[in-house]
Amino acid sequence: MAVYDPPQPLWKRNLAGILDFLLAFVVFGFLASKVFGNQHVAPALTPPGTTATELFGLGTWPSLSVLVLIIAYFIILGRTGGTIFQRLFGMKRAS
Repeated sequence: MAVYDPPQPLWKRNLAGILDFLLAFVVFGFLASKVFGNQHVAPALTPPGTTATELFGLGTWPSLSVLVLIIAYFIILGRTGGTIFQRLFGMKRAS
């Protein structure tokens, strides 16, 4: 039977989840854009005198692969002691 530590505060659990999602989204999205290349559907329209910087643009299949990688990130790291921000915040897992 698992021995549980006291539950972590709700703010800490929510913040760790949001930060983990953003980290995984940016890292996997950037890697997918480098592997699959920037696939532009239409040029971005900007007002005169302004510039736009696009970090990455993905098509349908690269976007689905990023989604699968994000889900795998949470499943794999969740089973091996916690995600990156759960470990940084010192959140204990069931032992």
